[in-house]
Amino acid sequence: MEDKKLILKNNENEIIDIEDIYKDIKEKIITARSKMLKHIDTTMTEVYWHVGKITSELFDNATDKSYGKKIVESLSNKLTKEFGNGFSSVSIRRMRRFYEFYPIWSAVPTELSWSHFQELIRIERKEERIFA
Repeated sequence: MEDKKLILKNNENEIIDIEDIYKDIKEKIITARSKMLKHIDTTMTEVYWHVGKITSELFDNATDKSYGKKIVESLSNKLTKEFGNGFSSVSIRRMRRFYEFYPIWSAVPTELSWSHFQELIRIERKEERIFA
């Protein structure tokens, strides 16, 4: 089914092209959705950084590393039940590693997504993790 071009006239007999108005609104909606997704990703990255900070501090303060692992497993079970698979023990360890690589939140490049950071934290050498 093909859309017909809808042209209306207002009270002053000015021609109004509905297609142009539609395209303008559509572009604004697409832009807004993109901004929202970026904001959500940055906010969740900050949450993951915070989880990493907490678990890193737990590991640093634990005299027995198996105690730290038990805490991560327990947290993972509780968080996964409520929020889904994004909080598996593997994911929480990744969050801890993220915090250890980027210990100052204000220095974390927020133009990168969580997916980017997951790739970067796999790189051992700090010099290789630097991006332009």
